[in-house]
Formats: sequence, C-alpha cells, structure tokens
Amino acid sequence: MNEAQIGLLIITPLLIGMVVLLYRQGVMTRSGAALAALASVGTVAWLFFTQ
Repeated sequence: MNEAQIGLLIITPLLIGMVVLLYRQGVMTRSGAALAALASVGTVAWLFFTQ
C-alpha cells in the first residue's frame, strides 16, 4: 500500500462521520446523507483501486 491509499483509508471514516453529524444536526435530509455517503465511498473505492 502506498501513502495515497493509506490516506484514503484514513479520510473515508472521517467523511462518513461528517455526513452523520450533518444529518443529526438537521442540515441534511436522509436521502441527501445517503447519497453523500455513497458518493464518497464510491469515489474513495475508485481512487483506492486505481492507485
């Protein structure tokens, strides 16, 4: 694993945590939070496997 992949593994839970916090504060709707989480996981997975 290279440094970029390790960085992606570190930042992914932080992104999901931010989405959850925004949803709990009422800033995001449930569908918006789900879409943001899926988009971030999909993007991170794509970047991880293309490194």
